[in-house]
Amino acid sequence: MSTTTDTCEAPSQTAVRQPLNGLATLALAYGVIAIASALFPAIREITGSLAVPALILAATGLANARRLNGAGTKQAFVGMALGLTGLAINLTA
Repeated sequence: MSTTTDTCEAPSQTAVRQPLNGLATLALAYGVIAIASALFPAIREITGSLAVPALILAATGLANARRLNGAGTKQAFVGMALGLTGLAINLTA
């Protein structure tokens, strides 16, 4: 006597990934480095001032965020804030 087992498998659902905003991520990274280089002159000699590229990347990242339904908006805003802060510290030091 053979028994058959009826296996019911759930249909596989693939998770939809949100698009990534690489420019916003770069703006955040450059903003962090801009703050570090503004506070520590030894780092500034190696990296130079990365505040201006952080601001440019943040502005471009915000434009991309609109196209990507808001992906990376927070990262771009934080990158812009850090870039502005780093630029202010560099100009006053």
